[in-house]
Amino acid sequence: MPHRKPFTARCHTHQFPAGVISPRAVLTFTTDDLVHALFTTGRAPGDRFSHGLASVWELIHRASLIPAYVRRSDGGGLVRSALARELDRSEKGSLSYALGQAMTGIFCRHKLDVVYLLHTDRYASRYGVTFGVTRKRPDLFGWSHQGWVVAEAKGRSNTMEASLATDLAAQKRAIKSIEGQRPWLALGCVASFPPHRHELAVDAVDPSEDGAASVDVDLDLDRYLLAYYEPFVAAIDAGTPDIQDQRYLAARFDLLDLRIGLRRDIAARVRAAVQGNVAGLHASMLDLLGADFQTNEAATVFSDGTLVGTNWEEALTLNDWYF
Repeated sequence: MPHRKPFTARCHTHQFPAGVISPRAVLTFTTDDLVHALFTTGRAPGDRFSHGLASVWELIHRASLIPAYVRRSDGGGLVRSALARELDRSEKGSLSYALGQAMTGIFCRHKLDVVYLLHTDRYASRYGVTFGVTRKRPDLFGWSHQGWVVAEAKGRSNTMEASLATDLAAQKRAIKSIEGQRPWLALGCVASFPPHRHELAVDAVDPSEDGAASVDVDLDLDRYLLAYYEPFVAAIDAGTPDIQDQRYLAARFDLLDLRIGLRRDIAARVRAAVQGNVAGLHASMLDLLGADFQTNEAATVFSDGTLVGTNWEEALTLNDWYF
């Protein structure tokens, strides 16, 4: 694990089953974690035949928001620069949306051990999946060893409004089952900036009942993993080849000081799936990821076999955020 000074964020959890998570938790994360979460929760599919490099452009756009607008306070909190606070309402909304998605991804991975968190639209757009007559559906779903997790992500420029919990509940309960299994957890997660602290905080809620119009999702695990990994392969092919570590197929985006990579054995199997050999991809990933965990000194290696490296310390420590 490379040395990157982390952020910390207060995390309040509500109505989770006993023993799952503390009601007063703390999230500790780095810019590598933020970029990984921003990438995996993106909407654009990695299918280049149908969508070109949309997933790569989306990554560049979302990742660039961090060095542009995010700073780290003296105590490790995530704060917004003065420029970010002066954005107009729609621009603030875009930043808050991205941070809401990223923090939901980080919460699910760090606190719930979700390995593959995917945007619902990334899978649905890739394979033409519909979710019934209602447009209300959660943003994200992912697999953990405990079962499927469904998550609705929100971001707020100020404090979380009281009515938001009800809206979250309606959307996150829209999926009754995945692959014939009731989700282990269906949660709503909000990243906000309470005005009395100015630092990012996270609230997560898990009301358990199903919604009236909840649907069953007939998901194929092989296609699910292809939708998850395709954007990483697309980004690697679009960037400048990086050969710092031969165990990883990686690429640089020099203007962003960003590296994206994937274990070579996983990349080879995903490329075969892209070419049509999709059957058995899930079983292959279980075998490959069951091998020894490979660390990398220059970037963060994640449990899904991906690699992310950022070099944004200079931007994060600018003193343009003080109130």
